Amino acid sequence: MNEVLFGKLQRLKEEAKYLRDNKSKFIRTLKSSIETKKIVERSVYLCAEIILDIADLLIIKKKYPKPSSYSDSIYKLGDYRLLPKEFAHKFIYVAGLRNFLAHDYQKSTIPELEKFLKYGLKDVGSFIRAVEALL
Repeated sequence: MNEVLFGKLQRLKEEAKYLRDNKSKFIRTLKSSIETKKIVERSVYLCAEIILDIADLLIIKKKYPKPSSYSDSIYKLGDYRLLPKEFAHKFIYVAGLRNFLAHDYQKSTIPELEKFLKYGLKDVGSFIRAVEALL
């Protein structure tokens, strides 16, 4: 097994578990606590970044052509049947979320963070299970 890939997958599991374990508190205090907002922003950003790293590593490991963008990495996982195609094409939003958190400093991140906590963590779990099945 690829040690780097395994390490990233473990880190993603840790980050997703942290968000799941604290989800109700985070949702409750996200709008009123700058500390919660910063914690959730960082943790969600790390999840997205790690997912994209894993996508690239899987594609490289299988010797497929390098994707041209973050969203292309996720899209290609479906095209190459490394993830279920329908799931991969739906999960592309994770690349946009990563870019939004990294670059759109002047926009409120709260709506996207809430959406991720409510719905995105389930997708992260599906991604983790699919990757584990490949290893």
